[in-house]
Amino acid sequence: MGWMLEIFRMALYISFPVGIFHFVNHPVFYEKYVMKTRQEYYPPENEEAVEEMNNLIREFNAKIEKQRLDKLERQYTST
Repeated sequence: MGWMLEIFRMALYISFPVGIFHFVNHPVFYEKYVMKTRQEYYPPENEEAVEEMNNLIREFNAKIEKQRLDKLERQYTST
């Protein structure tokens, strides 16, 4: 009885992960659960929001560059 139980346990240890991989790697499972969750956490980007953020970054960089140039001009005019 002992060796039969060990064979059953070994078969279970091998077949369980294989069965889970087989179930999880089906395209239907992927589309149903993974893509749905992905859409919830990472919704499609709004073009207007992306453009607004890019404009904000450009304006911020231009402001910093202007401050840097003003500081350089003041440094050279004072000497």
